[in-house]
Amino acid sequence: MKIGISAFAADGGKSGISQYMINVLRRLPQPEAGVECVIFVPAAERTLFEPAPAGSRIVTVPDWMAHPVASILWHLFIYPLLLKQHRCDCAYLPAGNRRLGLWYGVPSVSTVHDLSQLHVDGKYDPLRMFYIRRVLPVMMQKLTRVVSVSESTRRDLVEHAGIRPERIRVAHNGADLSGFAATSRPGARETIARELGIDGPFILYTARLEHPGKNHVRLLEALVLLKERGRLTHRLVLAGSRWNGAEVIEERIGELGLTNDVTLAGFVENRLLPELYAAADVFVFPSLFEGFGIPLLEAMAAGTPVCAASVSSIPEVVGDAALMFDPVNPADIADQLDRLLHDAALCQDLVSRGRRQAQRFSWDDAASGVLRQCHEAVAA
Repeated sequence: MKIGISAFAADGGKSGISQYMINVLRRLPQPEAGVECVIFVPAAERTLFEPAPAGSRIVTVPDWMAHPVASILWHLFIYPLLLKQHRCDCAYLPAGNRRLGLWYGVPSVSTVHDLSQLHVDGKYDPLRMFYIRRVLPVMMQKLTRVVSVSESTRRDLVEHAGIRPERIRVAHNGADLSGFAATSRPGARETIARELGIDGPFILYTARLEHPGKNHVRLLEALVLLKERGRLTHRLVLAGSRWNGAEVIEERIGELGLTNDVTLAGFVENRLLPELYAAADVFVFPSLFEGFGIPLLEAMAAGTPVCAASVSSIPEVVGDAALMFDPVNPADIADQLDRLLHDAALCQDLVSRGRRQAQRFSWDDAASGVLRQCHEAVAA
């Protein structure tokens, strides 16, 4: 079986979807089992998928085709021709909540990470919201098989996109946790102080600076409440690249008088992530909606106690290994952070639970789920 893969929307390796694409596509080809892959990728992002694993070939397309409008047209008209030209047996689109076609000429499979645009108003501009809310669901219905990264997303696909349940397989995301568990806290703090200039105790939130979806503003409001109570003993470190609405978050930091209490670390390279998590005393995750939430796995694997929103897929990912809060209630966020910051026994219990929970997820299992759907699609 030869799988033709659209590797558009890789975000330069700076998003959860990009990490999914890189890790799953690395594991899909199995030449000994007769599984080959052809990866179609914009030229600027080719290096994200190099070196190509055995049984895989990379075909670059001009970068201008990655522009949102050009990308839509590429998937509608050019992708089917390339699948035919390269004699592919199946089409696979690993970012189906962003780009799909209507017809492929071969059986088709896509991973849908979330339908957050149905739950978070103002996530994108009106034109893009129309495309995602009205056009993409129609395209999803044309797919032969669908992979969902969580039960939460599967429910949305059935309820809001009209996908028949028997066509959906849940294959949870994984995370590359090999370097996380071995990182010591004292050594990590020294590294982070040297590399990022972050010293002293801190609370960590890793997510792109996106408003309102990632819910930074309510987290900042919770920080103000802790400060007013005299219970704020840590800085807040926000690690992530700027995205839609980043300026709102930056302005709110100043308006709330938190300039000296918040560090904007920007995008942090993968090589430093194990140390960043291990150096933090608490990891907080207030996102309003997540298809999965890979940072939760990374924090738990690093031995950092987690405090997270009780919405969408997040409870599914953390199990009983985190304190949960209502993400639209800054007082509740503050209360749960206060508990973790001042209860060493609770932290240690969550650390133990978190390490066990993180081991339940792997990229090998995620790739196996995709491959099973491809086989089923071709056999259908």
